[in-house]
Amino acid sequence: MLEPKNIFVTGRPGVGKTTAILKAIELLDFEVNGFTTSEIREGGTRAGFRIKDLTGGEAVLAHVDVRGRHRVGKYGVNAHAVETVAIPALKKALERRTPAIVDEVGKMELSVPLFVETLMEVINSEVPILGTMHKGADATSDAIRAREDSLVIEITHANRNDLAQRLAELLRAACERSEPFIPPP
Repeated sequence: MLEPKNIFVTGRPGVGKTTAILKAIELLDFEVNGFTTSEIREGGTRAGFRIKDLTGGEAVLAHVDVRGRHRVGKYGVNAHAVETVAIPALKKALERRTPAIVDEVGKMELSVPLFVETLMEVINSEVPILGTMHKGADATSDAIRAREDSLVIEITHANRNDLAQRLAELLRAACERSEPFIPPP
């Protein structure tokens, strides 16, 4: 196996994938670009998901009230949110040659063909990735998992407290191998 350039965390919903990624980012002393997702809760229940660019732009990714052709379970997926938040954030990582944060490679994001195209552009570039990935099988996720330069770590209650440090170390090592990106000392 090659040293990993594409580092993904997987695990069951709610185990702490996004939290581990956010904690890892806090440990870094260099620029990263990308996006995160979070739950939208209404009346104590999950009603949808928000997508947020690390530089502040955000939109509703999916919601029980969104109507349209893209659906994942009870949620309608807002493809426009993926196209206006996630994709520009990934393009920014490519342009600036910074690590890309991808939270998440999941059914909602993968339902948008332009997202899949952009994600694969980043995966095939020299830009390192730190992200989260759903556990399910699909052509894109399976292809990423099968790559020699990808590492997929399953987060559990037992390892989640120490995972952020490991992720930060893995991403720093990937950056040091990447050209022309060189993180500051």
